Amino acid sequence: MPRVKKHTPKVEELRPYVEGVAKNLVDKLYGPSGPAWGTRLSELEEVLLALRQMLTEKMLDDALTRQAAAPLPTGVLTCPGCQQALPCEASNDRILETQAGEAEWAEPEGFCRRCRRSFFPSVQKPGH
Repeated sequence: MPRVKKHTPKVEELRPYVEGVAKNLVDKLYGPSGPAWGTRLSELEEVLLALRQMLTEKMLDDALTRQAAAPLPTGVLTCPGCQQALPCEASNDRILETQAGEAEWAEPEGFCRRCRRSFFPSVQKPGH
């Protein structure tokens, strides 16, 4: 049994579900008896790492798509220079290479006619 790493409480909450999904995936990959006797560890690892990568990319894509589709919070739709309220009707496709793979999302884009500058609204958090 592998050592269990410490995770955030939110991730730990999902542990039973993820363990059930893992068991189901092993059944689908290898059947109820598991991998055939003599299957090399490196072969198992290669399949599982590819599966992990696929899952990670899909979850990252879904999370970013949902976040981008959500309405912007109040107060974000102002020019950072003159503080004038402005619409963000356009969007700009972003692609970024992350530790989890390529991330792609549509980012809202605003243009202030007064300051003559484009910007991408973001929610400011302490420390950012």
